[in-house]
Amino acid sequence: MKMRVAMIGCGAVGSIHATYLASQPDVELTAVYSPERDSAVAFAGRYGVRTIATSVEDAVAATDAAIVCSPSDAHYVQARACLRAGKPTLVELPPCGEPHEVEELGAIARQQGVIVGCAHTSRYLAPYARVQAAIQSGLLGQIQEISYIRYPQLQPRAWIDNALVHHAAHVIDLAMQWCGELEPLACTGFPDTSSPQSVSLLAMLPGGKSLTAAISYGAKLPISHMVVVGTKHTLETDGFSYLRSDIEELQFTGDERTVYEQAIAVQDARFFGACRGENTYIPWTDTEKLMRMIHRFKMLASVRP
Repeated sequence: MKMRVAMIGCGAVGSIHATYLASQPDVELTAVYSPERDSAVAFAGRYGVRTIATSVEDAVAATDAAIVCSPSDAHYVQARACLRAGKPTLVELPPCGEPHEVEELGAIARQQGVIVGCAHTSRYLAPYARVQAAIQSGLLGQIQEISYIRYPQLQPRAWIDNALVHHAAHVIDLAMQWCGELEPLACTGFPDTSSPQSVSLLAMLPGGKSLTAAISYGAKLPISHMVVVGTKHTLETDGFSYLRSDIEELQFTGDERTVYEQAIAVQDARFFGACRGENTYIPWTDTEKLMRMIHRFKMLASVRP
């Protein structure tokens, strides 16, 4: 029996989810909701979606699961509505803006007896997955330093992105996955801390090692660059199209768009498999820890000298 899925939001990321779902014989994209009805109509026509819903509740009424990939500010309210309707829900990062909100989503999911998952998509990107494997196998050795720069070129949009809770969240999530707990030391946000368009972070990794990260939406040149220094080897990657190292075993080359789409496909497959009881998905406790860590960085940014 096909799993019927509601898509909440129908932008660029929603289209990638929908393309994957359309290729799966055991999944059916049944409904779509967007407050921009013209966008929902066009999306439905492109992917053969039967129901163009007038609300989140309407979208999930006759479905088995939901994916929330609307503008970031809407994630929390829309995911909450899906979960209150008793639907397993995958929500794009960031799932919300505050620690109490991420805890509430987890509590509702437990009360309803359904899965809630966050799209920790960076974990599934091929270069970062290879870094994770190298750490787990001991090939990289102990991490000594992580340095990260991301200057994405955002597509035109009607909403304002948040460099800390969105793009910075990905590197914080990876560092916590690879190293365990972090100790935030410093954070600056520009032009303000409520919705920074540029953010710089400094954190201490276990054993006194360092994580530095800078994210900006204002750069005129797209840059994505991470260096991971291990006691045995050093890695350099843009997170998408290449992974370079001083040893051949840790090399990778791919197409950026394909790597991103494949990461979402693997992520979605894992989530829907978990909904069927076939495997497990990233525990919501990881998402709660991540949002609490982001809040700690936010508090540092709000303290001005």
